[in-house]
This record gives sequence, structure tokens and C-alpha cells, in this order.
Amino acid sequence: MTLPSTEPDIPGLGSFRRKCLFAVTILLVEDSRSASEAIRLYAAESGARVRRADSMHAASRHLAIYRPNVVVVDLGLPDGDGMALISHLALASTPIQGIVALSGQDRSEWQELALAAGAAACLEKPIESLRAFQECILSVLPDRESRHRPSDAEVAMTGRASVLRALTEDLRRAQSLLIEAERTEDAETAAYCAQFLGSVGEMLGDGELADAARGAQDAAGAGRLLDLIDRRLGSGLRQEARGVA
Repeated sequence: MTLPSTEPDIPGLGSFRRKCLFAVTILLVEDSRSASEAIRLYAAESGARVRRADSMHAASRHLAIYRPNVVVVDLGLPDGDGMALISHLALASTPIQGIVALSGQDRSEWQELALAAGAAACLEKPIESLRAFQECILSVLPDRESRHRPSDAEVAMTGRASVLRALTEDLRRAQSLLIEAERTEDAETAAYCAQFLGSVGEMLGDGELADAARGAQDAAGAGRLLDLIDRRLGSGLRQEARGVA
């Protein structure tokens, strides 16, 4: 497949795992950025789509608009108890069956309570592997035995497109934050962006991106990372921000 010239060049995307969660929609209720990005990448690798809510209030707004196949709920939310949200979803007039409880605590301390509240499965943070994520989500899908499995052609097209789209969005978001951090000398934001892009690069096997992110520990390194992003996106936004023609 020949990629459009407007897409960034991404090394290491020659092969894709079977998209066992093809077209599954997941609402992730999680306030941790790092945990959210890890799950989003696992989902992209599996063919699923993720929308994130960082609080119970945000989750309610999402659920008022659409109905996901699966809701993954972190038990420690900033505005309430995730266990209460699980119970609410399970006891609703139209209950959601695919509820997954998520926590960084030892599973023995909360799994029984989560299952009693209405969760169909539990996941510990950090998630052990892509396979563990896939098996957990598959286990809560009511039609898991009969649901469509994509052909190789569908996997190649939708898998590559979804990863390209996700990475492009990541690069654009990081680019905007890094440009602003460079302008305001905000080292904390620059460090967060570098850490985030480093994890993305490692997950995708993109050594160039991972190395550039690891090297962005000072102003010069952050500048090189921005130059790489500019090259990938072909945007020239950094030069424009500096007033360079």
C-alpha cells in the first residue's frame, strides 16, 4: 500500500498483529495520562477505538452521547469512586455489560468488590502485555464468539491507517506543546512531551523517535526533537512560530 505524501514516514510499521478488537469502541475513564496513552496504543494495535474521560463527570457526558462496547473504569478518580460508577453502569435501565475495572493496587484487594459491583473483568496497572489487554476486552464482549474477524486486507488497511492517524495526532499535539514550551521556557511541559513521545516510539518500534525523545533533556535536545516532528509532519510550524520564512 502506498501511503499519501501528507502522512508522516513511520519506520517499523511493516506488519500488524491480527486486529481481534476490530471496530470495538472503548470508553476509558482514567485520569492518568501515562496509563491512558498505554491503553490507547494497545487499542490502536488491536483495531479498537478509544475515547477518554478523565473523571466521572466527563464519563457521564460521553455516555449521554454514545454507547461504547466496553467501559474501562479506573477505581481512583478525581471526583468520585470508580466502584460507584461501575455499579451505576451495571444497574442502569439499559446496563452496559462490558465493564472492566482498572487499578494499580494488588488485585486481591479490589477484584472481588469490583466484580460484585458489576464489573465483568479486572485489569491491573501497568497492564502486563498486549495479549493480556486483548484477552480481557474480548472476555467482556457479549458477541465474542460470533463477532466479525477482519480479513488480511482489512487488517492491513485499517490497522495501518489507525496507527498512522493516532501517531499523527500525537505528533501534532506534542508539537504544539513543545513549541509553546520552547517559547515560555517551560521545562516541565517539554519533559512530559519527550517522555510521552519516547513511550510512543518504543511501542511502535520507531527507534528514531524514541532516541530523539530520550535525548530531549535540554534545550538543544528538545529543539532536535521538534525538528524531527516538523520533518515527519512536513508542517514547518516551528519555523513559523520563530518568525522564520
